[in-house]
This record gives sequence, C-alpha cells and structure tokens, in this order.
Amino acid sequence: MIPYLLFHTGFFEGKNILEHEALKPLVVKMVPKLPQRKNDGDYRIYVIKYAEYFINKMLKEMSKIFNIAQVRIHLATQLYVYAKKKQVENYDTDNDWVPKDV
Repeated sequence: MIPYLLFHTGFFEGKNILEHEALKPLVVKMVPKLPQRKNDGDYRIYVIKYAEYFINKMLKEMSKIFNIAQVRIHLATQLYVYAKKKQVENYDTDNDWVPKDV
C-alpha cells in the first residue's frame, strides 16, 4: 500500500523513477535485537520514536526504556508549536491532498 500511496500523492514526481519501479513492493528487513515494548497501549509512541531515530540514522542511540507520559507531552507540544507557527507565519501546507480548512 505504501508505494501506491507515495505514487498517487506525487512523491516520485521529478525523481526520474518509472511507475513500475515506484510501485514495486517494499522490501521488509527484519532487525535483530530490536527493542520491544511490553505495554501494548504504548506501541504507537514507540513507533513514532523508532521512526524519529531511524530517519536521523540514530538507531544505536535509541533508548530501550521511555517515559511514555513525558514522550506524549513532548510530541503534543511539538505538534502544537508547529501548528501555531503555521498560523502565525501564515504558512500553507503545499500538499493538495491536505485540507486547507483544518
């Protein structure tokens, strides 16, 4: 599904990637010794943190233990600050598929 979502939202435009290449299934790579959460309700926060460390190429620095309450507050604060900055600076999301009236 992810390749189709990326393709249909224009992610590959201007990147010289042919449609059949863009729509190839993603390769799933299992990561050995990946830290896991014991509390199922916290997996969403864990996935967000994992993505953050993965994107920044810092997986080796990722803590195996998180203060979930503190991480939730931090994420909520980041989202609030970003939204407020968009309002104050009249910043417009440049994606056509994101509603402008939200």
